[in-house]
Amino acid sequence: MPTMTKAGYTPPKPEKKAPAPPPPKKKRKKRRGPGVAAIVSMAIFAVAVLVGAGTLYVYTQTQPYAQTFVPGTLLMGYPLANATQEDAQNLIKTIEAEHVTPWRYEISCMGQTYVLTAQDVALSIDSEATLAPLWAAGHEGGMLARYVDMLRLRREPVAQQPVLAYDMDAVDALLETVRADVECAPVDATVAFTPGRAEPFSFTQEEVGYALDLTGVREAIEQSIRTLSPGSEALEAQVLEPDVYQTELENDLWLRSRVVMRLHGEEATVHNVTLAAQALNGLRLDAGQTLSFNEAVGARTEENGYQTAPEPAYGADAVGVGGGVCQASTALYRAALLGGVEVAERSAAARPVDYCDMGQEAAVSDQGLDLVLCNRTDAPLFISARVYEDGDNGATLELMLIGETLGARYALHSLIEETGTIEEPVYIRDREGRYATYTDERVPVGEALEGYAVQVERVTIDDAGLETASEIVSESTYDAVPPTIYVGVTEREDEQTKESEE
Repeated sequence: MPTMTKAGYTPPKPEKKAPAPPPPKKKRKKRRGPGVAAIVSMAIFAVAVLVGAGTLYVYTQTQPYAQTFVPGTLLMGYPLANATQEDAQNLIKTIEAEHVTPWRYEISCMGQTYVLTAQDVALSIDSEATLAPLWAAGHEGGMLARYVDMLRLRREPVAQQPVLAYDMDAVDALLETVRADVECAPVDATVAFTPGRAEPFSFTQEEVGYALDLTGVREAIEQSIRTLSPGSEALEAQVLEPDVYQTELENDLWLRSRVVMRLHGEEATVHNVTLAAQALNGLRLDAGQTLSFNEAVGARTEENGYQTAPEPAYGADAVGVGGGVCQASTALYRAALLGGVEVAERSAAARPVDYCDMGQEAAVSDQGLDLVLCNRTDAPLFISARVYEDGDNGATLELMLIGETLGARYALHSLIEETGTIEEPVYIRDREGRYATYTDERVPVGEALEGYAVQVERVTIDDAGLETASEIVSESTYDAVPPTIYVGVTEREDEQTKESEE
């Protein structure tokens, strides 16, 4: 019932009911999924679909280029995509017409031009070698490999230059022709000496030579061929100067020395000296060359025209074929000393001679003794020699040395020292009976001769005639000679014995 309060009416509290029980849960039926086999089958199917789709896609990408070049292949800058082999061959013909056939290389040198053409070097394109690597791109292996190769070519195209065939022998032949036309050795000026002519010296003009440096030229031509780039090159020849100029030779023709000797002896002696002078006349002695008197004059034999004459250089009584030739060698020796020419070999006479100052002679013999000169100057030396009649003075020998200027004037002085005499005579058995016949005969033939030691001094004389220097150029010794007495070798018969026999 309701309850009253101060505040008024208070409604009654409802009675609490017990909670209702939850509704019963419905049982769900378990669904069963596909089996493993079904899943695998589905996966295989999916893969097959994908593979098929991929294969179909790869096929559609590669099949159009089965008979053509793939994209990303270029020949000399020309793209070959979709081009057939025939198209590529036609392109090669175009390249040959535009780049191969017009190729040429020009070489110019010393006003001449040399041309190499494509025909000269047999220049051509090797079609098979050129196209083979381009065709291989995108056509080798299976379909997938070809597709992968095509993808690569999109990033990295293959650019091929034509493979060329050419003949470098033609290049070598042309370079040799250029070398032969241009190169030449320099030619020295020359001088010929013909004594006795109004102008004894005749000259030839010097000529410069030329050399070519062809280093790198062959390689440059081959590079021009490989790139099919016509080219040209101007070659500069190196000038080779001669060693001897005509003006130098003309300036080197100075009289270095002159010797004039009056010949001593009989007619055969003068004849022999004349032959020797003729052999010496006109000889040329180049710089650094040696001159042997015996080699220049030759053997003194009757076959060579020489006659028997006294040989005072070997003793008062010596005679022989070619006697007197020592006068010619003496003139040459003195000319060498006065002309500043080196004397490499010289022999003194056995005794002082009467045709020159003591110690200034040069004895020679084709059996051994020789006079040898050496030209240490920088220019050739020429010898002029002649024998002529000089009025009442008889036959005279004149010998001159001509070459580069001497730069000085020389004179020769003989410094003589007597070494004594031998008074004790020498007795000689005269087995030939030339001077004495009998054993009691004593015939003096040779007087005692003084001995000498001689030095030859060469002095330098300046333009004022003053001696400015001196040097000893030779030393000679002449042994003293005892008096000579010939004794016969035959016994005299007793006068009484001789009368009884009668």
